[in-house]
Amino acid sequence: MLSLPALVLAQTGSPPNAVAPGGFEVSVTGYVDSRTTGAWTQFDGAPGLTELAEANAQLKIKPHDKLTLYTDSSLFWQGAWFIEGGDRDLANYRPTVVVSEAYVDWSAQEHFRLLAGKKRIVWGAGLAFNPTDVLNPPKDPTDPTSQRAGAWLAEAEWSFERIALSLVGAGKVTRQFAGLPTGLVLYPEFADGRDDEPHYAFAARLYLLIADIDINLIYAFTNLYNDAFQNKSKVGLSLSRVFGQLEAHVEAMAYSGTSRVHVNSACVEQPAFCVFRGVPIILRPDLEKTWLNAQALVGVRWQFDNGGMLGAEYYFNGEGQDRSGYRKLATLVLQNPAIAQAQLTGTTDPGTPQKFQLSALRQHYLVIQGSRPQLFDDWTLGGTVILGLEDLSMQLVPQVSWQPLEWLQLTAAAYIPIAGLDSEAIEVEGVKYGQFTLSPFQTRVLFSARAFF
Repeated sequence: MLSLPALVLAQTGSPPNAVAPGGFEVSVTGYVDSRTTGAWTQFDGAPGLTELAEANAQLKIKPHDKLTLYTDSSLFWQGAWFIEGGDRDLANYRPTVVVSEAYVDWSAQEHFRLLAGKKRIVWGAGLAFNPTDVLNPPKDPTDPTSQRAGAWLAEAEWSFERIALSLVGAGKVTRQFAGLPTGLVLYPEFADGRDDEPHYAFAARLYLLIADIDINLIYAFTNLYNDAFQNKSKVGLSLSRVFGQLEAHVEAMAYSGTSRVHVNSACVEQPAFCVFRGVPIILRPDLEKTWLNAQALVGVRWQFDNGGMLGAEYYFNGEGQDRSGYRKLATLVLQNPAIAQAQLTGTTDPGTPQKFQLSALRQHYLVIQGSRPQLFDDWTLGGTVILGLEDLSMQLVPQVSWQPLEWLQLTAAAYIPIAGLDSEAIEVEGVKYGQFTLSPFQTRVLFSARAFF
């Protein structure tokens, strides 16, 4: 499946530079996009029809060859119709501004640079998942490059031909207005659900190129940043190597304990009663455990002579549930989706609105992706399969794109969940559910039109 940045470069080429009167180099690119989605819903509060309109602008200014100023911002409007039950006045169906990136990049010396602002920095080699990424909003595994939003941070980097060292400090946005942070690291005193803890992350990366192998050694220290861990150290490794038309990669992050949720058994069948009595529904009792935990990924990708691609990745999620924990969690979701969503919603900035968001409830996943571009010169076929290996439930995403004009791209896609094995399914009121059919949507059909400038 072609990424949006790749499509922009492939179809429009490098953005033209304009020289302003002061001698600045200025380039402006962007697009307007309309994304219409129709859905067969199964839970109250889920819209049967949505329209997401986006106007994006990417501005790059170079006052001189050592200084770059860059912004990538979007204005979103989303409408929703055919909502059965539930709350219809939802914040995500109002106009919003998302600043995906906004930073200053200064090359202070030949091999040393400083960067400050909001930027998406990913060091791992994984495509659908990045276990070593502790900084950024999660991405869509069915279209990984569509998530462009980064984190507010400062970075120092020393880079040479075969070695590089990067140091990053990031602060969590605790409150924002119109896409810009009004609270960073600490919650404002008037914020809802506030605490007095600082929310931050530090990360260091050592890059090595040895025997044509790209190696990243990563250390991260986080405190309530994108997860529930406090004062947590994590160590990571990423390896990738190209063998002709085959690319292979490995990525892993290891740490102690787990932020995995435990569902209070007394609240599974009647979560509303627990909320009324003030009884906690979700617990995280293993945050401070000393046993080793990990998230890891192994993948390969084959590039065909005709431009097509076929890739496969196995993802181990150390934060996922075992069979017993999953059945409790899934039953909670089915008994009362609204309460479950409120209890399970994380503190991660969602970034740009994604077509598909994966809640990795289990531990073992296989992702298969493929694309075949340049059919009849301007057609591209692609697809993704996400397979839950414990229950063989699936998320199928076939997609077709058409480029009728140099500046226009039309895309149609379907999101089809498959329940999987009956023996692993959760049955409620005579209906059996797999982990991918726990979604409010049974099947979605998406059509988007994007015009580049």
